[in-house]
Amino acid sequence: MRTRILQILFTAFFVLVGVCLYYLQIIKGPFYSDLSSRNSIRLINITAPRGNIYDRQGKIIAGNALSFGVFIVPQEADDIDVEIERLAEILGVSKSLLERNYKRNRTASFAPCELIRGVPKKQAILIEESRLEMPGVLVKEIPIRNYYYKGAFSHVAGYISEIDQLELELLKPYGYNIKDLIGKDGVERLCDRILRGKNGGMQIRVDNRGRQVKVMSYRKPKSGRDMYLTLDAGLQKEVYRLFDNRPGAAIFMDPQNGEVLSLVSSPAYDPNGSISDAIQQEKSPLLNRAIMSVYPPGSIFKIITSMAALESKSIRPDTGFVCNGKFNIGKDEFDCWNKDGHGYVDITKAIAWSCNIFFYHTGLLTGADKICEYANLFGLGRKTGIELFGESSGFVPSKEWKRLEKKEAWYPGDTANLSIGQGDLTVTPLQITRMVACVANGGMLIRPHILKRAGDTEAANLKVENIKVSKEDLDAIKHGMAGVIEDPDGTGNNAASKIVSISAKTGTVQVGQGIMPHGWLVGFAPSENPKICFAVFLENGGSGGDAPAEIAKLALEYWFRNKEGIKKW
Repeated sequence: MRTRILQILFTAFFVLVGVCLYYLQIIKGPFYSDLSSRNSIRLINITAPRGNIYDRQGKIIAGNALSFGVFIVPQEADDIDVEIERLAEILGVSKSLLERNYKRNRTASFAPCELIRGVPKKQAILIEESRLEMPGVLVKEIPIRNYYYKGAFSHVAGYISEIDQLELELLKPYGYNIKDLIGKDGVERLCDRILRGKNGGMQIRVDNRGRQVKVMSYRKPKSGRDMYLTLDAGLQKEVYRLFDNRPGAAIFMDPQNGEVLSLVSSPAYDPNGSISDAIQQEKSPLLNRAIMSVYPPGSIFKIITSMAALESKSIRPDTGFVCNGKFNIGKDEFDCWNKDGHGYVDITKAIAWSCNIFFYHTGLLTGADKICEYANLFGLGRKTGIELFGESSGFVPSKEWKRLEKKEAWYPGDTANLSIGQGDLTVTPLQITRMVACVANGGMLIRPHILKRAGDTEAANLKVENIKVSKEDLDAIKHGMAGVIEDPDGTGNNAASKIVSISAKTGTVQVGQGIMPHGWLVGFAPSENPKICFAVFLENGGSGGDAPAEIAKLALEYWFRNKEGIKKW
């Protein structure tokens, strides 16, 4: 009886085992076979070389340079702890640093794990010579981004850095992976998907211990496309040098097609160095003052006041007023910068001498609504649309805005302040450059742009708004701007050049008692048939006729001497 029971139990056991084997091998066999196959295949990403960035003449601005990195393949190392200690001695770094990097970067036993990069060539050779003592250690060439002009192009070219978690979540559908390097600012960010190319990779079969058995397939990475900018490296470098780290910005642009020839923000940062260090600096070198910062325009706004007054027939080109240094509106007294007064002035002299009294009269005759209308018409109060991130809109105040936001009425004194570019009005240097270009080219409001072409594909960037203004009115304003430089009493005499004729407008913005004012010089050259327009702004740089005028003059002379071949005007 006992034997019979044992036979039944053994029979039941083997039947159960047979059923389980049948279920696993026959019924679920294909599923587990597929799962096993997928578990044995590993993918290794191979980063594509990034495309280069060039200036308009084909001079390289940002490219790839080779550096050395040290890696270790865990499955090939005899003793990882000993080999890391040996590497630390050769490299002159702490063992704990390499151990931290190993723990952070290790993904699989067959995959090379990065320990350190930026290794000098001499040390890389020493490691190669010691590889027999350190099996599994590899020295690999790693392409790194090299910015050839350092700070001069930093706000245009931008920089690259490792992708963060938020960016990865947003960009993963587009082929981005953890630890990818992506553009963080400037053209690097704007054109990241063009510059980065298409990554390659390998399919690796591994055994049950995660060791590489066979390379199943290989896809070669495809290099990113090169980008060509409208900027000129020589002019950019010269303007950057002239700023000498003083805070401010300058833009030089072709007024006929909107091609930006130079865009400098100062102080700048070196994209080859530590971005975290730059962030902590007091002078905010990462801030692109040319497009992000907003400032009162001061007297350069008198160009808009003049245009609004002439076009609305509030004044004629021969209209004049007497300046005795003071102007009263009710009980309020408004001064001219020239306390002794300018005497009788028409619009030509008023622009050349920057007479406040003339523009108080003109502004009150024209009215705030009409001045604001022409400010908006000439592109103030809205973004220009340049292909850079973080552009500010600036602000053009109005009667309605003051009533709604400040709960106050608009007074004649507000119109007087607006007419000379004071009050709540703010602009960016790039907006002012476009405004001046519109005067220079006869009434075409052109979108500024910095991209010329991607690879062999030209960028379609020309966008124009035609502003209907009379040639007679434009000529009157241009004549006054020529006088800023050429008139013996003009406010911009320091910009007078023997190389090229310049038409301009100065601006000096008071920012507080005992604080140096901001300085503007804006304009175009040559005065007849302008080929370049500009805006130079210096924070706390004093009068616009001083340091800004000197920067503008030297930059323009560089351009016309070296690019236009003009030796003497």
